[in-house]
Amino acid sequence: MSGILRIEARHLARSPLLWLGFAVAAWAIATELWQYWPTLTGEALLAYSTGFIGGAGAVWAGAWLGLRDRVSGAADLVTVTPTAPWRLWRARLGGVAVVAAGAYAVLFAATLTVSAARGGHGTPDLRLLADGALAVVLSGLVGVAVGRLSGSRAAALLAGPVWFVLCMVAGDPWGHRLSPALMQTGSSSAEFGLLPDPLWPHLGYLLGLVLLVGVLLLILAARGGGQRPLLAPTLAAAVAGLLLVGAGGARLAALPEAVVPLGPERADWKPIPEADRVLSDPSYAYPEDGRATSCAGDAPSVCVYPAYGTGLARHVHETVQPVAGLLGGLPGVPTRVRMVPVGDAICHGGEVQMGEQGLRFLQPSRALAASYLTCVLGQSYTAVPFESSAGDVRDVVKLWALLAAGAVTSQELQRASDSDLWQLGLPGDRPPPALAPALAMAALPVDRVRAELAPRWERLRAGTLPVSELPGQRP
Repeated sequence: MSGILRIEARHLARSPLLWLGFAVAAWAIATELWQYWPTLTGEALLAYSTGFIGGAGAVWAGAWLGLRDRVSGAADLVTVTPTAPWRLWRARLGGVAVVAAGAYAVLFAATLTVSAARGGHGTPDLRLLADGALAVVLSGLVGVAVGRLSGSRAAALLAGPVWFVLCMVAGDPWGHRLSPALMQTGSSSAEFGLLPDPLWPHLGYLLGLVLLVGVLLLILAARGGGQRPLLAPTLAAAVAGLLLVGAGGARLAALPEAVVPLGPERADWKPIPEADRVLSDPSYAYPEDGRATSCAGDAPSVCVYPAYGTGLARHVHETVQPVAGLLGGLPGVPTRVRMVPVGDAICHGGEVQMGEQGLRFLQPSRALAASYLTCVLGQSYTAVPFESSAGDVRDVVKLWALLAAGAVTSQELQRASDSDLWQLGLPGDRPPPALAPALAMAALPVDRVRAELAPRWERLRAGTLPVSELPGQRP
């Protein structure tokens, strides 16, 4: 049987349908990969969540294998060979499992290799590799079932995209993570992992499905033949599959839909509605937990999680330091930027707490600098830009700092789109109402602007200073 398995595996490995699915998955991963700072932990999750597209290719390859005997006219020959048909199909299903899992492992490893070449750090969660491999193996077995039961080439072609869509729909929150493609609805962090963590029960759930589908296909292959699969191992596999599916499914259904880490302890992990209420409170700040230990720079120093390395810390420091230098030393101006798992830009004491996903995303430098200035100027990030007043004096100083630091030009602001203004935390009016007074400030020497802002700083941060009292404004 091992010889037949090797032959079938080599045959399937040459299937263009299999590699078509994984080529599409690789393209989808590549388009997203370059949008984020490299980290092995994050790229492992990306390869897992997007790599399931390759499952469509496994369905196609399996369906064509299921059709092969009928299309080639060898179906009758198979039934009269000395080897029992179920034994032949056991080897074929083994070939499907080996090739499908191998193709997924190649995609997973290639993604991590690219991440490492880009300087990615961290430890990937190899449970994602195991779970994704089982998902595409199940896809291949489903394809075999479609091919054998339908006997239709059209059905085989449709099986790939239909299977993918069904798995995506079933992966919505109402499916309680019972889809072969585990859709992550909660937080994911290089430091904390998936929250809540569904991987162990989902691995058991998938293994159970693979066993059940495999047993059913062997029984189907033995139908009408003289020999039957051995009862004891077949029954044991079926019972094990049922137990794994039942136990894993029950644990998955019992998990909360999503939780948000509002602190380092499990007691601080709250469901999304409760977390949103906490995060909307201006007094909320993420506790100091000693996790952001990869640091760079000074005035302000920037500290991120170790999985991102000092490279990201240097990148953030180089982005915010030019605007920080314009206002450093004034009351309330932060001296530290710290990565936290939640939020956008939370001001607390002498630090700006920036959310992990926002820092990891390779957004334009001006957007990162604007987030820092939102905190420096005492603005509420949740109130910008949707509730920001068109006459907010702090928007004027924010634009002046961005202009003086070279993060943005007046021409870029004149032709800024709604999306560009949103990134800067400004109202959607074009050109921004704050632009004219900001340009007047930018025409003055930086030292003069800073000297004139210092005695007005508290009123400025409170939003009570009239625009007319800013440097360079005509009375």
